Amino acid sequence: MKRVFTLALMLVVATSAFAIKITYGPYVQAVTKDSVTIVWGTDATAISWVETAPNDKSHFYGEERPKFYQTVLGRKLPTKLHSITIPNPNTDGSTTFRYRAFSQEITSNKSGRTMYGRVASTRIYAYRHIYVKTLDYNKESVEFVLMNDQHGNSGAIELLNKRVNRKKTDAVLFCGDMASSESEKQKLSVYHNLSGRCINLKNAETPLHEVPCYMVRGVNESVGKLGMNYMNQFPSTTGKPYYTVRYGSTCFIVLDSGCDKKDKATGNDFEAYRKEQAEWLAKALQSEEVKGAKFKVALMHIPPVAGVAPVSKDLHALFVPMLEEAGINLMICGYTHNTEMHKAGKKCSFPILENGSATLVSIRANHSNMDVVVENFDGKQLDKYSF
Repeated sequence: MKRVFTLALMLVVATSAFAIKITYGPYVQAVTKDSVTIVWGTDATAISWVETAPNDKSHFYGEERPKFYQTVLGRKLPTKLHSITIPNPNTDGSTTFRYRAFSQEITSNKSGRTMYGRVASTRIYAYRHIYVKTLDYNKESVEFVLMNDQHGNSGAIELLNKRVNRKKTDAVLFCGDMASSESEKQKLSVYHNLSGRCINLKNAETPLHEVPCYMVRGVNESVGKLGMNYMNQFPSTTGKPYYTVRYGSTCFIVLDSGCDKKDKATGNDFEAYRKEQAEWLAKALQSEEVKGAKFKVALMHIPPVAGVAPVSKDLHALFVPMLEEAGINLMICGYTHNTEMHKAGKKCSFPILENGSATLVSIRANHSNMDVVVENFDGKQLDKYSF
């Protein structure tokens, strides 16, 4: 009898050990006025879906909730990387709602017959739901945190996780080179650091389950397998690494500077890519999303400042004149690992803030003022700029 019990226990442990797990995420991407995109990863191939509930007092399980599956041409997609766009279920105009992510493992797919296994999901308790918000152009005040050039530094990411406040922070901005450049394996692992260490369920509920993170593509995210897989990890409203996003009085214009060197490698054609992006920018700057914003902030990894990088002159010629005409208030960049403010002048009519690798930028804005604060990782204020 004892041997039978031991064998049964071993089977339970083995089954648990090999059950599907959410390895990183979920994290929030491509937020619009009507929808958000939820992204997460699993350690086994699975089909996935998201369930939503309004921001009311109803129990999440008190009724059957709508399911939104990851599909391609009507077929549920078996994959380890899951990305699903979900609409706001509220009917009263509220921008906040609840969600839960699910993945069901595919254990076998032979001769056209698919077998399914266990389900992994985010956890929702009666006392702690996971909330997410759609965009609100009329929000009275907004707050953002920006970080860049961490090159896979998971310690900085964990610090950021403590810095973000799910009730006050509207979005996190990563201004490029968050990935390491030492190897493809390390490059890919940084996305697990960004979305795993900060958001992994092993750490229980964290702010980045709910607070959107917006990526600005840096040099290290532009090359190798990571460069080719970038949009799968970080989908946007344009389907490209360049896009605009508006919160309250503030609109961010996210630009992709690409590789920092001239196109010498056989596999690169960033010159044509930047020209295509410039055509998009000309149209985007005429949109109501941009023109209706009180404050306009451009984000780009490589500063368009002469002498900083071999492509800086090209970036200046392509983008700066249009941004000047649009009357943007500020550009924030990374790349140099140093913190420096380039004041507005003859070469550029708006200031350019280079944020370093050891500093954070906090942006707070209402419909009258925007404050940009540079602080160290201990929270000490180093500089402040008001617009």
